[in-house]
Amino acid sequence: METDLEVYDTVRADLPHATLYGTVWQVEDDRILIRGTGGERLQWVERWRVILY
Repeated sequence: METDLEVYDTVRADLPHATLYGTVWQVEDDRILIRGTGGERLQWVERWRVILY
């Protein structure tokens, strides 16, 4: 689990249905808001699924 994530970091999130690549938009205690590459929608992801890329 990444503990030093900051806004605008580039990350990868391994989700059950896909792998999401994007930029961190918001960081909370147990989840991260990611904007997918290409301007895709924003998605909340559990922090333990996120890897600094």
